[in-house]
Amino acid sequence: MSPKKVVVTGGSGRVGRYVLDELARAFEVRNADLAPAEIGPNGRPPADVEYVPTDVMDLDSVRAALKGADAVVHLAAIDYDWQAAPEKYIRVNTLGTWNVLQAAEENGLEKVVLCSSISACGLSEMRPEWTPEYLQVDEAHELRPVQAYSLSKQLMENMGQAVARGSGMSVICLRPLAVVLPETLGEFTEFIDNPELRWLFYYIEASDLARAFGAAVEAEGIGFDTFFISADDTCHPEPTLDWYPRVVGEPVPAHYDALFAANPRASVFSSARAKEKLGWAPTSNFPSLRAANGYPLPEPAAH
Repeated sequence: MSPKKVVVTGGSGRVGRYVLDELARAFEVRNADLAPAEIGPNGRPPADVEYVPTDVMDLDSVRAALKGADAVVHLAAIDYDWQAAPEKYIRVNTLGTWNVLQAAEENGLEKVVLCSSISACGLSEMRPEWTPEYLQVDEAHELRPVQAYSLSKQLMENMGQAVARGSGMSVICLRPLAVVLPETLGEFTEFIDNPELRWLFYYIEASDLARAFGAAVEAEGIGFDTFFISADDTCHPEPTLDWYPRVVGEPVPAHYDALFAANPRASVFSSARAKEKLGWAPTSNFPSLRAANGYPLPEPAAH
């Protein structure tokens, strides 16, 4: 049975506002955050949903916020971009997640959707000794994080699996890639246009990510699972198999030739599992996204 009342922790954040908008189309939504959502950078008012002041580090506060709900989407966390102290990532991201999972089980919720991250696999760290074992990277790929933020995301997935196993509650972990919002697109294009950048050029557009959370809330028959949430393309203008060895500094690993023949700029990360099991698919194309917002492609670099 599809949930009727959904609580969103961290709904006042940059991504949270998109998730509130998306879920409010189909559900009764409650925003549980330290402060209510404000008017966004684009001047758009926040979704007209119930707000309850909530600190995910306070279990009683979370218990009260989840009372009467059918599902919870857990977004509240310390983001990697904040460059917080390692112990803060571990303390807030893991204990906050545990409080949400415990309160959800105690309140009899049907489902928890956790916002994990691409960082859970450790590949976002771009360590020389830890690069993709094959392309596209999917959910079967080994996880080997070492940084505190990345580890906090792996730990929250492990906790979600344990609670799902012990309670029968459905727990779904989404692993968004680099989230691109209209107000951050300029900064993001400046970042990726650096010819010296060593990165895997992944992204997900904010409204596509919000739809993925909606699909996860509605999905049925999933006890526990994890999903990469990726655009179908990269944010690099060249074909993926062309830039990969130059940027990463090693040969292209084992890959599906047919996939990259059909989409030469295919993402390093696969969303096939989310498409199959959640019925979700991305809609963006990065060159079109750039052009529509007045950010022309950079001049080709000399190789």
